[in-house]
Amino acid sequence: MKTKLPLLIIIVIALILARYSLFTVNEKEFVVVTRFGKPVRTLEQAGLYFKRTGFLETVNRIEKRTKVFKTQPIQLLLGDKNPLIITCYVCWRTSEPLTFLQSLTSSDIVEQKIGDMVNSLLGSTLGDYTIENIINVRPEMVKLEEIETGIMAESKQKAIEKYGIQIIDVGIRRLAYPEIVTQSVYNRMRAEREKEAKKYLAEGKEEAAKIEAQADKEVSQIIAEANKEAQILKGQGDKEAMGIYAEAYGRDAGFFEFTKSLEACSEILKKKSTLILSTESEIFKYLKYREETDENSAIGK
Repeated sequence: MKTKLPLLIIIVIALILARYSLFTVNEKEFVVVTRFGKPVRTLEQAGLYFKRTGFLETVNRIEKRTKVFKTQPIQLLLGDKNPLIITCYVCWRTSEPLTFLQSLTSSDIVEQKIGDMVNSLLGSTLGDYTIENIINVRPEMVKLEEIETGIMAESKQKAIEKYGIQIIDVGIRRLAYPEIVTQSVYNRMRAEREKEAKKYLAEGKEEAAKIEAQADKEVSQIIAEANKEAQILKGQGDKEAMGIYAEAYGRDAGFFEFTKSLEACSEILKKKSTLILSTESEIFKYLKYREETDENSAIGK
């Protein structure tokens, strides 16, 4: 029994030492081992490790996984002195665990430090842009992506050097305007829409004028062709009529003159009218002939 007791004590002491000397590192974290507050080892691979017991060495665990947070809303001035309330999101992860531990101590203050840094960069960057680069009906005028790219580049370099943090992405999460700006933005958007509408109306009127001019041109061409065809047909008709008249005159000139005189009388005497003729008139000649013929007929009877 006396022999087993020291062995049992040794086993208990060994277990206690193992309990406080052995530790594990999983795949989701870094571990920085410090001795009296000074870092001595950085462990990045998962597995079982040994350290000195008690207060001699301390295990500091740092998250490996990517995290996302949103910055506090901040009101900033644009280059044209218009105020803008803006909120960003930041995706980050630890890349230099030793630098991270020495500069930030823990993950609890990361959001505050990185958020302040991003907001500071926003303040200096937005001074190069106007309200038209933030909201506009013309996509080519909006520079939000350019702003995000600039902030991302600067914050990425500063974060890795100062905090041992890799910034994966920075973007604008929300934009808002103070009440003083909202009405002016609305008025500007309305003016741009009215300008666009007037442009479309002017283009429509121009197109309508072109169509109308083309239609008038085609109508004029059709009328000109019709008049030309009518004149040709009329000329042909007059030519044929003259031929017929000439032929009739050649057969019996007296009868031709007589019938033409009757046609003239018929045209003249269509309505109730009084006809005064000279005794030398061609029409009077045929009327006089008729009168004399009637008298001679009466005498003969």
